[in-house]
Amino acid sequence: MGLALAQGRLEAGLWLASRPGPALEGGLALGEGEVFVRLLPTRFGLGYLGSLSLGPWGFLAYGLQGEVGEGGWGGAVYGEGGVGPLLWEGRLGFRPKAAPPLFLEEGLFLRLALRLRLPFGEALGLELARNTPWRPSSFGLQPGRAAWLLEGSYALRQGALLGAGLFPWPYALLGYRDGILDFTLRLGGINRLEAGLYLGEASLFLILSYPFAGSVGAWLGDLGLEVGLKAASPLGEDRETLYAWVRYAWRWP
Repeated sequence: MGLALAQGRLEAGLWLASRPGPALEGGLALGEGEVFVRLLPTRFGLGYLGSLSLGPWGFLAYGLQGEVGEGGWGGAVYGEGGVGPLLWEGRLGFRPKAAPPLFLEEGLFLRLALRLRLPFGEALGLELARNTPWRPSSFGLQPGRAAWLLEGSYALRQGALLGAGLFPWPYALLGYRDGILDFTLRLGGINRLEAGLYLGEASLFLILSYPFAGSVGAWLGDLGLEVGLKAASPLGEDRETLYAWVRYAWRWP
């Protein structure tokens, strides 16, 4: 979750799936932080994002969120920071029932990611996660089962990315990133392709995984559209679900 702050923002959308309805997210600057709300017909969230400059010791950004709605109470804490060449990002929370598209996780969820920049431009990465969607904007990418993920990676200065992980079986990681093109392929315990193209005001992304799920989406300025398919749960609790999400964002100084 990005913690960049703005004076004000509002994102309104329409979620079209088995349970269609409006989705609203907004934030307003308050001192050095931001108060934000997330609203669906079945769930409401209220939270705060803040940041601290630690001078030569680095930086710290943090967030808190409380929720109420179908299934009961929930909440989460977020954080990210850096000290010298070490960057970290984490979140921890609980939600009794998922409510897409704004509240994707269900049950206990956590994520901790570490990145160490090496002297010649390379970087080492380590990630530990449980019951966490692959990316905040994509409902179709949720693993569908509460399992632990452990992943290590090595990013070369030229943009290539190599790594391996467990979820729950071993998998290999190959990728390339240069700021315009973002491409990642995981094969083994996870079979998943992610690709993104970022061209100023326009951006495109594609995600495919097996058992089959995926999404394709685009942002043009402040208008976003995403369509996809959520895979059925391997536990047999959910059926495959087609969805579409149309959004428009306003921001003001």
